[in-house]
Amino acid sequence: MNKLLLATLLIGVSVMAMSSRTHQPIDVISADSFGKYSKPGAPVEIAYTTEHINSGDICEVKATLSTTQKSGMMIILIHADEGLNQIKTIPQELLVDLATIQGKQPLEFTVSADSDGLYYIKLHITIEGKGVRTFAIPVYVGDEKSFKKVSKPVQRNASGENISVSPAVETIK
Repeated sequence: MNKLLLATLLIGVSVMAMSSRTHQPIDVISADSFGKYSKPGAPVEIAYTTEHINSGDICEVKATLSTTQKSGMMIILIHADEGLNQIKTIPQELLVDLATIQGKQPLEFTVSADSDGLYYIKLHITIEGKGVRTFAIPVYVGDEKSFKKVSKPVQRNASGENISVSPAVETIK
């Protein structure tokens, strides 16, 4: 009887230890791009759900890409910020035949981060012959004070006007 009680107690303690890092997000964040202004580009929209988690916890990110295109190929390039650990491997590229998805392509990512901060999963979507669209899905980790990125110093042109310098992505046809 004592062995049974001891075994039950050990199993209970083991379960408690394993569940001490349970998946309990601080906040669940949902957003989408429907009806918001966008520059001309690929006819694709996004809706996503992400989580604000503590460092070391796991974040479940779910996204759905929607398009009105019924044929052709959609190329999705995926890049996760440095510092995001991939619990389930994130493919770097997905090729989707639009004829097979009926206008919606679900995406799921499972990530974590060891350091507090604001991280992004970036999607660069090309629909052949229709254009390009990019999206960034935020992953909030830890204390909100760490979310603010250090701003770059203001740059000025030769006449002293403030300018913004940003990297460009070009497609030459």
